[in-house]
Amino acid sequence: METRGSGITLGRVTAIVLNIALISLGIFVLFNQQWTVDEIGLVGYRPSAAVVSLAHNTTMTPLAERYFYVSHPTIDERSTFAKDCGNNDEKTIILGCYNGRNIYVFDVNDPRLPDVKEVTAAHEMLHAAYTRLSSSDKANVNRMVEAALKTIDDKHVKDLIDAYNRTEPGQLDNEMHSILGTEVGKLPPDLEAYYSRYFTDRSKVVSYAQHYQAVFTDLQNQQESLLGDLNSLADKINSQTTKLNDQLSQFNSDVTAFNTKAESGGFATQDEFNTARAGLVARQQQLQTERDGIQSLIDEYDAKRQELQDLNFEASSLERSINSQLPAVPSV
Repeated sequence: METRGSGITLGRVTAIVLNIALISLGIFVLFNQQWTVDEIGLVGYRPSAAVVSLAHNTTMTPLAERYFYVSHPTIDERSTFAKDCGNNDEKTIILGCYNGRNIYVFDVNDPRLPDVKEVTAAHEMLHAAYTRLSSSDKANVNRMVEAALKTIDDKHVKDLIDAYNRTEPGQLDNEMHSILGTEVGKLPPDLEAYYSRYFTDRSKVVSYAQHYQAVFTDLQNQQESLLGDLNSLADKINSQTTKLNDQLSQFNSDVTAFNTKAESGGFATQDEFNTARAGLVARQQQLQTERDGIQSLIDEYDAKRQELQDLNFEASSLERSINSQLPAVPSV
């Protein structure tokens, strides 16, 4: 009887424990629905080597990797990316997107821009992280982001703020949460501490962004410098040409007067004739020198114009390499 009683008692305890466990599991699922959904999304998922490389190169923490991998990121060539991220009305260049479930990264393979995919991957991962913040955490993060924006005097960031206000009204905090985390080096300590959730070395991601942005900035600076040189040369050429034309007009009049005087016997002596003629010859040589100088300026202008055209072509080539919205060139 005692053995039977002990068995019955043990059975009841086991049942109670199991019930408590089930209740605890139910409470966990109820209050951690996103975590549960993510766990399901990670079942059977194996990231490609390229995707793993993006996570590694951007120093993603295990938490960041979780958010990145559960979004099943893919690196798309142009036509596939256009389909995956095609529901975008922005007229700006799109390098990646996060649709609330999946991350898509445009496969930029221009050797001049080796780090674009890393920055894009980190940017989109932060979107996935932002959507998983609790209401209170999101409010706190928004406060930190908005405070940081007031301290940043960076034209690139300000231009992005204006662009997002136009194209995605109401999404500025979300977008700048990704921009600040991947493109701005110096941030307030509280925001820097927050981003340490996602990156073990955020400066590496920022260096990627600064590197590829510098390619465009340097190119633009060269274009602007050349354009300034061309405008200056054009002004000099026009000014000197106008002056030369006036001098030539006067010279031609003086030559006509000289010939008329010579033909009419106006010169009293041969020395007077020779002196007047020598003066005209000297002036002619000086005018030729000035004309040669203008031609040198024109040659310099043409060389710089060709250099600018080459830079414009390079800039166009760079833009095409990151413009996922361009149609594919048909094969012949």
